[in-house]
Amino acid sequence: MPSSRPSLAASVANLLLASALAACVGDGPFAITSSGTQELDAAVAAGPDLKVRVEMFNGTIEVRAGAPDRIAATVTTSGAGGSKADAEADRAKIQVSLDVAPDGSVLLRAVYQEDPSSPGNRTASAVVDVPPEAALDLRTSNGNVSTAGIAGPIRVGTSNGAVRLAAVVGGATVRTSNREVEIDGSGAFDVETSNAAIVLRGEGATVRARTSNASISFEGTLSDAAQSLETSNESIYLRLPAGSSFGLDARTSGGPEVLVQGFDVRTTGAAGEGTLQGTVGVGGPSITLRTSNKAIDVSAL
Repeated sequence: MPSSRPSLAASVANLLLASALAACVGDGPFAITSSGTQELDAAVAAGPDLKVRVEMFNGTIEVRAGAPDRIAATVTTSGAGGSKADAEADRAKIQVSLDVAPDGSVLLRAVYQEDPSSPGNRTASAVVDVPPEAALDLRTSNGNVSTAGIAGPIRVGTSNGAVRLAAVVGGATVRTSNREVEIDGSGAFDVETSNAAIVLRGEGATVRARTSNASISFEGTLSDAAQSLETSNESIYLRLPAGSSFGLDARTSGGPEVLVQGFDVRTTGAAGEGTLQGTVGVGGPSITLRTSNKAIDVSAL
C-alpha cells in the first residue's frame, strides 16, 4: 500500500509557498501603517482677495465654507514600516504646516521630509474650512478633491482622483486624470481629465472641457464667449433652454449622427456625415463639439 505521508520534496515546496504567502500579507518592510490627525487654525483677513493654497499627497482634499475670518483644518497623515514603532516614526517625518504670508495669502502644506518628490505609500489628506470668498488652489495626487459653497475662483490639480465642486461662483480650472469631474455653478469652467466623464451644470457659464473615452455633458445657460467640448469614443450631451441662440460647429466620426432636438438650425457650412455647422436663433456664442464613434446630442430643456 502506498504511503499517505507527503514526500520530502512536497513538504519543502509547501513550506516555501506558505513562507511566500506570509511575506506577502504581513512581513514586508512597509506592511504596517500608522495614522493620526492634526488640528490647525489661523486668523485671516476677510475679503475677496484672500488666496488659500492646499498641498497634500496620496490623499483627499475637502474644502468647505466656514467663518469669514478664519482658516481651520484637520489633516490626516499616515506612515508605513515593518513595525508599529517604525510606522509611527515614519509618519513623524511628514511635516504639516499652516502659514499666513505677509500679503495675507495662506498655505496649508504636508511634506514627507524623507523624499518630498516621491512620498511612496505615505498619505496626507485634509478637511479645510475657509472664508466663503476665498480663492482656492488645491493640489494633491491619487486623491479626490471636493468643495462646497466657495465664491472665489477655484483651481484644482490632482491625478487619479475625482473632482466634485458644488455651488461654484467664481469659476473653476480643473486638471486630473482617469477620474470623473463634476461641477455646478457659474463662471468659466476649464476642465481636463482622461478616460472619465465630465458633468457640468452652469448658469452663464463659459466652458472648455476635454476628456477621452468618456462622455461630456453640460446643462444650463452659456455666456456669450466661445464654448468648446471635446472627447473621443463617447457621446457629448448639450442641454440648453428652448429659445437659446448660438452658433454650432459639431463633428463626430465613424458613422454616428449629430442630433439636434427642439432647435431649428440654419445650415451655414457642412452638414451630414457626422457634421453640422449652422446657426440657432439669431446666433450667439460659438459652440464647438468634437468626438468620434459616438453621437452628439443637442437638446432644448
